[in-house]
Parts: sequence; C-alpha cells; structure tokens
Amino acid sequence: MTSVPLGKVILLNGPSSAGKSTLCAALQDQLDEPFLQFSLDFLMFRDGVLPQRREASGPFSWAEMRPKLFEGYYNCLPALLSAGNNLVLDYIIESSDQWRTLLQRLGGVDVFLVGVHCPLPELERREQQRGDRRIGDARRDFATVHTFSSYDLEVDSLVSPQQNAKRIVEAWSSRTARSVFGRAAQRTVDRAGAAQDGTALPSDG
Repeated sequence: MTSVPLGKVILLNGPSSAGKSTLCAALQDQLDEPFLQFSLDFLMFRDGVLPQRREASGPFSWAEMRPKLFEGYYNCLPALLSAGNNLVLDYIIESSDQWRTLLQRLGGVDVFLVGVHCPLPELERREQQRGDRRIGDARRDFATVHTFSSYDLEVDSLVSPQQNAKRIVEAWSSRTARSVFGRAAQRTVDRAGAAQDGTALPSDG
C-alpha cells in the first residue's frame, strides 16, 4: 500500500471572539492546497453533537463531559493528518497542559503557529453581539492565551480577514526555518529522554 504524505497544519491561537473561524474560512479561499477547518467549536456548539441534558454532577455534567470531548478532539487530529489531510485549526490554548498535549499529539507534523490578537474592548463587544458565548470568556482568554509560546506570525484581527489571510499564506509559503511549534515539540522529546537518562536540560526561559 502506498504511504500517504502527512498533512500540514496552520494553527490559529487566540481568545474567544477574536475572529479565528472567519480567518480560517479566508485562508481556505486563498491557500493553493485544500485545507480542512477542524475546530472544537464544531463539537461544542453545533446542534445535535453534545446532549442538551445538563446536570450539576454525574455523567451529564459539563465537568464530566468536557475532558472526554477534548481528548477525543486531540485524538482526531493525528488520524486526519495521517490520512493526508491538511488542517487549519482555530484554537484557544487555555493552559500549559493543553499546550503540552498539542505538542505531543502533533509532534513531527509541519505546524505553522499564528497568534491572533484583538484588543479587549473589541473582544467584549463581539462577545456581547454574538450571544452564543459565556460573558467573561473573552476577558479570561485575553489574559492567558498568548502566554504559552511565541509564534511564527502574529496578526491583528482588527485588520480584515482577507488581508490577514494573505499575510499568513505568504509567510507560510515562504517559510524556511523550523517552526516555533516544531522546536517546542523537539524540546518536549528531548526532555522526556533526559528525564529517563537523568540528564538535566535548560528550561524554555
């Protein structure tokens, strides 16, 4: 059986309501290769995916369902990529644990990491206007989402999605150095090996 080339990833990280999904659509229109948009939002906010029943505790509580949903999403990514699909992902990195999980699941994959920025007043205005997000999520994300890594490219979502997509496509197409994500994933592998050997490695800082 002929092996299929591993798919590539453009990963957009930014707070809730920063316009990542719209930017993903603009990227799909401008990229010279087909990219699938695959977002956690498709599982969390599409009607009929999650059960509407909610309870304060037990199997129908969000605290019980959430980690299993996230784990399933992470597991889907390598499966899609191994079948040769390119992915454009919009994501909110909420914690260092999530960042490490992405590094582990996508280690060895060509990942181009983009930071999507938006001023807090505009984030909160969009959050109010959308009406389908919990009020306060944008402010929470704004304080943390960009603290886990540097980026291959950063964009301002006050600029039009088409202009930002053009910048991303140009930077992605002309990239030559190893990506920020690739270097971080390699450090994770090196640290795991050093831990087994009892060798100390310097921290990221």
